[in-house]
Amino acid sequence: MKNQDPDGGFNPMGMMKKMMGQMQDGGMMPMQMCRMMTESVTRTAEMATWATPELRALFDDWAGQVKEELLTKLAEHGGEVDLPAIAGQLQLSPDSVAFLLVGLAREGRVRLRVSTAEGEGE
Repeated sequence: MKNQDPDGGFNPMGMMKKMMGQMQDGGMMPMQMCRMMTESVTRTAEMATWATPELRALFDDWAGQVKEELLTKLAEHGGEVDLPAIAGQLQLSPDSVAFLLVGLAREGRVRLRVSTAEGEGE
């Protein structure tokens, strides 16, 4: 890799050259990149302060209940689900339902198969 020295360690000069090249090509300025990273860390820290163990437990309980509802919906529809439709029924965004479905798959409770909107390319 360019950013590694011959011994396999990190090469800061290689990283700086890469950043300077990106700046010349109209890429992000280092100060802008640092500002974005700092803001991201700050937002994460703010969210973590609100996520007390009690609130995390409540969220886990709620997510578990929604997962059970998803399993019921899957059983009612022969194992197939239209993501936007089920999201509407559960009053969640399709992204949230997808997140929960992936969680169920990780737990081994469902197997996911994805197809295009036209039903091709399964």
